[in-house]
Amino acid sequence: MATRAPLADHKVLETPHSLTLLSEKLHRFFTLPAGDSLEILHYVLLPGIKGREESQIVAVTGSPGMPFSWLISALPQGQSLPSLAPTRPVFLWPEREMHDRSGLPIKDHPDLRPLLFPEKVSLKGIAHGSGSFHLPLGPVRGDVGESLHYLFDLIGEQIMFLESQLFYKHRDLESLAVNRTPEEALVLAERVAGVSSVAHASAFVRAVEQAAGRTVSLRVEYERLLLGEMERLYNHARDLALLAGSTGMTVGQAQLARVQEELLRFNGDLTGSRYLRGTVKLGQSSSIPWPSLIPGIQARLEPIAQRLKKFTSLLAKTPTFTDRLKTTGRVEYAWIQAYDLVGPVARAAGLARDVRQDHFPALLDLGPWQIAVITEEPGDAFARFLVRVREWHQSYALLCYGLFKLADPNWGQEPVLWPSGTSPSGWGIGLSESPRGRTSHLIRLQDNGRIAFWHIHSASACNWPVFGLATSNGNIQTDFPIIEASFSLNAASCDR
Repeated sequence: MATRAPLADHKVLETPHSLTLLSEKLHRFFTLPAGDSLEILHYVLLPGIKGREESQIVAVTGSPGMPFSWLISALPQGQSLPSLAPTRPVFLWPEREMHDRSGLPIKDHPDLRPLLFPEKVSLKGIAHGSGSFHLPLGPVRGDVGESLHYLFDLIGEQIMFLESQLFYKHRDLESLAVNRTPEEALVLAERVAGVSSVAHASAFVRAVEQAAGRTVSLRVEYERLLLGEMERLYNHARDLALLAGSTGMTVGQAQLARVQEELLRFNGDLTGSRYLRGTVKLGQSSSIPWPSLIPGIQARLEPIAQRLKKFTSLLAKTPTFTDRLKTTGRVEYAWIQAYDLVGPVARAAGLARDVRQDHFPALLDLGPWQIAVITEEPGDAFARFLVRVREWHQSYALLCYGLFKLADPNWGQEPVLWPSGTSPSGWGIGLSESPRGRTSHLIRLQDNGRIAFWHIHSASACNWPVFGLATSNGNIQTDFPIIEASFSLNAASCDR
């Protein structure tokens, strides 16, 4: 393995010596790179060690094709942190989490109610008066729904306001990893969310590899990409089945659920894990013998692809399905930058944002793959349905294309360094495009190579703050299952 990369091609703002200077630098850091391209990857507090070092604010942003920008700034003891949330709502949840974890005062934050401790919060709603009422849902729900609490403010059937409360099963995985080796912590990364095992594992190992200055081969990165497509296939099939079920299309739901199950069984037969655990390795490829398995893989996947195509085409031609989705749960384009939206939710609202497009092209040949983005009448549940259908077929085509490359056991053995640019010594950031959007892991390694700090920023954490807005703008109570299925938010990735 290579030695740790030197500091170069990155931006680190110097440590300010006063709260005023800190405030100025934070606001300048997040407002200078204008436009939709700026991605808020991490904004966290690294607690100091009493008597040895001060707390630090750690912020990382990204833009397509550009090195990551870093800010690591000491926070003077006894001082409050100026809130960035009034400027950009994307900072609402990160600052609440900082406050919950450390007790750090956040100056001028509009809502500092506990985020990580639902037992300390009683949702009250905001709509009051004649004809209005509050409808709670959860945290215990039917079927296999995750533990989370919704509170609806209603006037008749009209949804006036919706608030979400998560973290009922907060596991504090990031703290469990401290002082463990990266190999030990990888087991935790795979279990952040079962349906995103590859996405979280890939982001984690990339962050560790960057922090340690390690290089991996092009073949290793390409294999991670293809495993991610396998994960996307069964996730999108599941989400499409849920959308069919939310509108009463029970035949379509059953057939698409069959596709999901066939894909999970395929994963299990190929890798030993239905959810592809154990396939992403630190610094090396998996043990899957791709060249000998490729003919059987393609023969098994083709009829599955035909079944999904048949039933999604039928759904798209069924007025009782499409009419329920069109104009339902609309996401405004202006919310994308304000909340840094990602994944199918952002692409269905008109933004062509995707880690595979924005951060991979210099390294990986994506062949026939093209980003699926909706620009005509965008932002509603039907647009999110179309994005997932298109992405399913794009992922299937990319998987078939990539398998031809892996058929040659000598292809891609040359070393590469990902992501572009380097980081401050001991720090690393890794990205992946999960089925729900950009997933990012931030790692700091100790001198002995063990984990000193770990922070996870999932796609669902990016998109959840706008879920209530999309649900309450012109929708009725019976629209909620459709909107929830079309967003496909994952509580486990937030409750980490």
